[in-house]
Amino acid sequence: MSTAMKLQPFPPQPLATQCRTQALVAASAIRGDDRVVVIGQGSFDHLLGLARFGCKSAVALLSSAQCLSEANAADVVWFTGIETISSDLATVIDHLVMPRTVAIELAQGNAKAGLPSILGQLRAKGLVDQAVSKAGGRVLVVASRPAWLRRVL
Repeated sequence: MSTAMKLQPFPPQPLATQCRTQALVAASAIRGDDRVVVIGQGSFDHLLGLARFGCKSAVALLSSAQCLSEANAADVVWFTGIETISSDLATVIDHLVMPRTVAIELAQGNAKAGLPSILGQLRAKGLVDQAVSKAGGRVLVVASRPAWLRRVL
């Protein structure tokens, strides 16, 4: 009998979460060497999806209250399960310096009502290339800074 430890596959991920994670990966144009921070509901499920994708550096946080240093060191920041821009989330967005892409997965409830405010706050931070789509039944907002603006900021 061998004493070598056998590699276990990742536990199965719910299909809806897999679809949402794949949509976030595709929309964010994530590369394997990107530093990704996932903040909010379901962040740990998305972390498993990022590992499956081959992302080498990812962090999952449940709250945006204490993540400023993590978010600023990231190439891509995902906010998941967001209904509105809370004061904590607004603070994180206001202090984002480094990320080239921010993706916000809105909760199903009040997604359309908060959308103009979210787009305006992202635009004010220089994240002007914006796209809105649906993924797994949820509204997905992806915003990025153009390369020329990244050099300026």
